[in-house]
Amino acid sequence: MATSYSANNGQNEEYTFDAFEDGSSKLVGEQQLTKLNQFAVDYAQQIWKIEEALDETLNEVWDINIDPVSIYNKPHEQLDLIELVKTDHKIFNKVILVFSSICNQARILKETAESKFYSPLTVFGEITGESSEGDVQIEVGKLLPFMIDLSAFVNRCYSLIRNIISQFASIYQSQKNIHTQFFKNVHLQAVYYSMIDIFSVLINLDSIITQNTALDSSWGRYLRMVKSVKQEPNKYSVSGEEDKLWQLEKLLLSLKGQLLEGFIFQSCIQQEFDFPGVIDVKGNKVLKAEFQYNVKVLWSMFGTKIMDSSELNLRERFPGFMGLYAFYIALFKDITDKSFFKQVWEVTKRVPMVSINVNVFWFPADFIQQLMPGMIKIVGSSLNHMEIRRDYLRIVDKEFSGRVKSYYLQVSRWMVRMESSQTRGGTLWDVSLSKVGQIIQGVQLSYHISHLLKTMIGLHMHLTAPLKPSDVRKLFQCAEMLKSIENTFHRRSAMISAHISMMVQQLTDIINEKLNVVRSKYAGRSNYSEIELDVIVALSLCSDLLCGVATNERITVVRLCLNVIYQSNILKENDIEELRLHIKRLEFISDIGKIVKASCDCSILFWSRDLFPTYLQFLYQNPSQATSLQYTLTGLKDVVSVLDKAIHVDNAKQRLIDVYRNEMEDMIDKNIIQPLGKDVETDLRLHIHAFLNIEEKDPFKTGIKEFGKFLELKPLRFFDRTIDIKSRISHYLDQTFYNLNTVALFDWKTYSEMRNMAFYKYGLQLLEVHLPGSTLEQGLDVLEIMRNIHIFVSRYNYNLNNQIFIQRSSNSKTLNTINITHISNSIRTHGSGIMNTTINFAYRFLVQKFSIFSEFLFDDQIKSKLYKNIKYFRENKEQLNNMYPSELVTELERDIRQLGVSEAGLTFLDHFRLLITHIGNAMGYIRLVRSGGLHYCSNAIKFVPDLKKIPKFQDLTSKDSLSPETIQASTNLDSIIHNLSNNLSEGTEYFKMLVNVFATEFRNIANQHLKNFYIIVPALASNYIDHMINSKDKLFKKSKAIGAEALLFTDDGFAIGLAYILKLLDQNKDFDSLHWFDRIQLKCEIDQKRMLAEANAKGIKEDQNHLAIKKIQNFQQEYELFKYSFSGSRIFFKD
Repeated sequence: MATSYSANNGQNEEYTFDAFEDGSSKLVGEQQLTKLNQFAVDYAQQIWKIEEALDETLNEVWDINIDPVSIYNKPHEQLDLIELVKTDHKIFNKVILVFSSICNQARILKETAESKFYSPLTVFGEITGESSEGDVQIEVGKLLPFMIDLSAFVNRCYSLIRNIISQFASIYQSQKNIHTQFFKNVHLQAVYYSMIDIFSVLINLDSIITQNTALDSSWGRYLRMVKSVKQEPNKYSVSGEEDKLWQLEKLLLSLKGQLLEGFIFQSCIQQEFDFPGVIDVKGNKVLKAEFQYNVKVLWSMFGTKIMDSSELNLRERFPGFMGLYAFYIALFKDITDKSFFKQVWEVTKRVPMVSINVNVFWFPADFIQQLMPGMIKIVGSSLNHMEIRRDYLRIVDKEFSGRVKSYYLQVSRWMVRMESSQTRGGTLWDVSLSKVGQIIQGVQLSYHISHLLKTMIGLHMHLTAPLKPSDVRKLFQCAEMLKSIENTFHRRSAMISAHISMMVQQLTDIINEKLNVVRSKYAGRSNYSEIELDVIVALSLCSDLLCGVATNERITVVRLCLNVIYQSNILKENDIEELRLHIKRLEFISDIGKIVKASCDCSILFWSRDLFPTYLQFLYQNPSQATSLQYTLTGLKDVVSVLDKAIHVDNAKQRLIDVYRNEMEDMIDKNIIQPLGKDVETDLRLHIHAFLNIEEKDPFKTGIKEFGKFLELKPLRFFDRTIDIKSRISHYLDQTFYNLNTVALFDWKTYSEMRNMAFYKYGLQLLEVHLPGSTLEQGLDVLEIMRNIHIFVSRYNYNLNNQIFIQRSSNSKTLNTINITHISNSIRTHGSGIMNTTINFAYRFLVQKFSIFSEFLFDDQIKSKLYKNIKYFRENKEQLNNMYPSELVTELERDIRQLGVSEAGLTFLDHFRLLITHIGNAMGYIRLVRSGGLHYCSNAIKFVPDLKKIPKFQDLTSKDSLSPETIQASTNLDSIIHNLSNNLSEGTEYFKMLVNVFATEFRNIANQHLKNFYIIVPALASNYIDHMINSKDKLFKKSKAIGAEALLFTDDGFAIGLAYILKLLDQNKDFDSLHWFDRIQLKCEIDQKRMLAEANAKGIKEDQNHLAIKKIQNFQQEYELFKYSFSGSRIFFKD
């Protein structure tokens, strides 16, 4: 056993370690590695898609109304000013508290004006335009309480300015007191800035109101209405309330004079400031000198920084600076400093226009001319302000493209730095300081871009100068950059919020470090003068306030304290300027959200929306820039916050915003979606039909449009709707392909290939149309016949036996036919529901024809002849062997012919026969539709093995506990099979329905004249036979004079129509009593015998009389064919 085991073991080892290797193991290993690599790639792509869906990307645009959570960083002061200003120096506390309260009130008034008054005044009359007389009065009535509040607000501003001047007059005067000693060398520039803010508000209100012409016009119409009511109180049911009307008129006139005539600011500076014996202002030389000093200092700082790259929010204060200068001149009547005015004038030339609120612009030259007309002479009386603005506009237009390009590069670089999480080497202090610089740089960029955008639009609007299409694109590019900056701030809001406290701490440390220089000068001393003591107290209070959060109240007090500290003259000008800059940064950081929103606001695009189609057309010609569309839409939406504050209309959001949104959507649809759909469709057609050797386009001449860029866009968010360009193009192509495919079903393969090409080239998931494929026997569509049944019955002839309609004539060499298969295919295309609709159309057609039928028989001449024939037949029935005589038929035809003949040579009897034929054709078409429906049902249900034993699929699926969807599907299948089975086995007796619906009316006693119809049937039959014989004879003639309408070989519509009408009138027995067919048979036999007898008597050979005999035989044969068709037709209407 051991030996055997060893031998087997040796054989196994030799087999296992065979040296031969064919490479199969390596191939298997490589295949497994390839699969593993592909799995890793697919998995990485899936992870990337998940991250992309969950994480924000640079091309995502922020919509504050959609984001559920956002960070709000503005700090709020918890303490009152009295608690903030607490030192051991009581007089210092009192003075600082008074002026800080004044500055705080000025700030609140400015915020109130911006949030409450600017927007309603700006949008009054927008979109609704020139309203009707009654609507205007209603709008002003709604605005009246608002105007009363505005009047109170303006009075409050006046009061605050008077208070400030009174305080200044008390502390800056020649009489020495404790306050004059305190403020001897203190220049309260913080208070002057507050005055500038108040003046800016008043000037802005003047500009907004005067530039809104709809407000003044509507106010005047409202005032005229009040006067009319006051003069005729009885007419308007307000008798006894004349006092109230007088008070209302007085109020309206008062508001108009105060607010609507552009004198809000002028009234402020012209009010009385002197109080004799208490306060002297105009004669106070100390106050004048102090006022003049501060005006010049502030203007020098303003003039050096305006239009500078580091400028921020200075232009918005330009009206206030001009207001302060105008106030100084009005208060002290000092116009001697001509050199200073020239400096002011130079600034106005550099900045000829300022955007003060969305679409409202202020022009400093006009301001000077209105309030300081005497000063204009200093710079020249022949100045043309409009020409200066045009020159400035030419400069702006020339530099516009280059500036936009430069800003675009700066914004791109800034966004990359903001998005980057990496920082340069350095301490945490340096990193935080760098972040502050980046944030300020972003806001400055947005401020300058916004100014450029508003300047371009404002100047072109004011000067009515045209914009070049290339500049329109650049304008919207400015809006895109603004929204990109705003989006970047939103994306990095978490980082900014995390660094805000550190940024504030750094700025306060820098400020304290600067102030330590002053502290060190007073350290170690025991005796201090009054001024030095004030400086030390101010230093202490600054340090205490800077330890807390940077609220507006604290910053205001710090600025006042710095004004006190500057009197020590220890700090150099550079240090003072740095302190001002850091205080400005501190204020900026504490309210970053509001500043970013204001600087990135694009509400002005609402008043420039006429430019939007031009921008969209450019965008469509350059699909590579399609991604910018979302930013533009976000900019267009900024005006919502303005429109939402409209007071003059009810539900402003519904009426104003919806109209604006719909207008913008229509522009996008007209300029982007509609042409894109057509071009994509054309491109797909050119690809599919490339085999036709269509001339190729030269891409170097026509260019290549990448329409896929639009289709790659994510759904665009616009207001509360989503604009999905891809889905809309898919819907357009689905609709177009379906409609065209239904017209030409044989093109199903072409449209299927186009759908596939749309998926592979553009990623469009188009729906299958599920239309049945066309056959060679499609024929005329049943819908076309149904809609034009009155034309169909007159242009087609019916064959009873073959159930086929044959076209009478055609411009081509072929005639169309319609049979059961054609109708079946049409029903398969449109569904079996089309059958009932067809019967409804046929019913309406029969109603019209029967009306004409009744009119013909009601005619007195026709009616009298029929009564005469009936009377004759009844009186001579036995002599006539109960057979209606042919002589009466011939006589009736002759009498009717004498009534008139149409241009086509047709008698009234011919027209009556054609009427019955059209009725019969309609009945034949109904029969054809029923047969086609049965044919369709039989084909549809042919896969059911046994119609008598059809299982219930719902019971089977429920028994096996299948899914609800499967059970529902089985229920639908049972319903379909049941309907097909019933339609196939039972069908619908349409003939019986049409007999029942008309029979009652036809047999009504009111229609007695119809009872004579059966007596005209022989004449109609003879007319029909003559018509058929003539038509068949013309088939064998080659004369071109014979019209195609006269050539036919079948026309069984007359037989069916005749049978149908006899059934409706219940006159089958009456007609049978005439034995008309027996009469015709007897007449033909008699005529043949008579002709043979006459021929024999005259010795005429049989072949010579052949034509006459054959004519009688043809007549007899046609009558027999008609008899068979008529008899067969009567079977359809048997009970």
